[in-house]
Amino acid sequence: MVRTPIIEALKAYSAGGKARWHTPGHKGRVPLPYLLSEWDVTEVRELTPKSDGDDPIHDSERLMAQSFGVQKTWYSVQGATLPVMAAILAACPPESSVVVDRIAHRSVHAALILGHLRPIWAYSRVGPGGYPLPVNDEERVRLIEQFQPKAVIVTNPTYEGLAADLSATAAICRQHGIPLIVDEAHGTHFWGHEGFPRSALVEGADLVCHGVHKTERSLTQTGLLHLNSPIISVSQVQDAWDLLATSSPSYLLLASLDDFQFLRHQEEYHRGWHVLAEQLRALRARWRDQGLNVLQDWWELQSGQADAAKLTILGDGSHLLRKLEPFGVEEKSDPFGVTLIVTPYDDLNMVKAALDAILANQDSGPHGALHWGRWPILQQIMPPYQAMTAETEWIPWSKALGRIAARPLIPYPPGIPLVVPGEGINQDVISWLTEYRDWYLRGSGDLKGLQPPPPTWDDEGTDEGLWVIKNAVP
Repeated sequence: MVRTPIIEALKAYSAGGKARWHTPGHKGRVPLPYLLSEWDVTEVRELTPKSDGDDPIHDSERLMAQSFGVQKTWYSVQGATLPVMAAILAACPPESSVVVDRIAHRSVHAALILGHLRPIWAYSRVGPGGYPLPVNDEERVRLIEQFQPKAVIVTNPTYEGLAADLSATAAICRQHGIPLIVDEAHGTHFWGHEGFPRSALVEGADLVCHGVHKTERSLTQTGLLHLNSPIISVSQVQDAWDLLATSSPSYLLLASLDDFQFLRHQEEYHRGWHVLAEQLRALRARWRDQGLNVLQDWWELQSGQADAAKLTILGDGSHLLRKLEPFGVEEKSDPFGVTLIVTPYDDLNMVKAALDAILANQDSGPHGALHWGRWPILQQIMPPYQAMTAETEWIPWSKALGRIAARPLIPYPPGIPLVVPGEGINQDVISWLTEYRDWYLRGSGDLKGLQPPPPTWDDEGTDEGLWVIKNAVP
């Protein structure tokens, strides 16, 4: 029988009728006026983008740039991945060294490989549950002064919405005349809204990337790249953009970005975010008084900035999922907590009901006890692009200690590589896999790069493994 597996799965998911505490930001709760089959067209006649910028797409991009107060904005129908990669390739000459937050998304790592770049990793501490914290501004300053990189690539906020001040990083980048690129994929809603972290656009970043669909009323796969200074020319960015962007963009996705720029010019849109921040902060204070541990509260107590629209509830992940199951679907789960994304299009009563159900459970000890996981710290033996082109072999993960990774190993979500090509696999990685691999392989998550034995492997019953550089050890 011929089937339609994706359509069947979507129908089943929608039929559940649960709250959606995940991307996209519209949550399936509001009408999307641009979803019309007759608008699904290609670049024809007056719809064709023109080199001189006299066309509807460039007109809309100019209005978007105006709403963010930037020099130029590009529309992405490839999520935040295209903006991130185009920004890095535009700013960084091949073979150059760049300071990079090690907690960067896989799209940053892909750009390092394509651009033949040599990363100088800026590591961060971890918080409760092993959640990565923003990289310390002083650490970046130290690395910039020591290595004199060609650019600095920052991830702010983290997947969980934790943010930090970037003023010192921006200042030293200006002092040295090097571009500051910020992956602000999870912070499109920060700009101009009280109760949220300061946007990198007002902190002095030169290129800022947004994943619009994560929190806004825009279709999945929409993103923005903003040019916020003259340190990189428009033509440099455009050249990199043209290398990476599809030549047949979806006009439905472009229309949803146009709808978003229209919203950004409406006072009601901004009021919605202000009200949400106030309401969620009041709720968090109430839950905190009742003994619930929320990661964003913990970070603010450390003098950090936290996204009011993110809720990472700390505790036993399996237990929390069972309690949330009757109410809604989380954005991310792991052994130490669950993360919810809340936007102005959510029903806050459902959020309150779910959190009250967690608080009402008295048989699991303290609510959201603080557990401290560990994120491996590895040594970069060779640049990632060299490792990707080296001769490789597959080995079981349990036998990978002391080998050099040839491919990334990425828990997803959040999409931050646990192991980067060219890094030496140490005991931290083996211990992490021993403890957590089953969680990510259970069905709702994934561990990209951990694969079954290839057909040529003749040892039956072997566990999953990874690709390492052949005949190479650190």
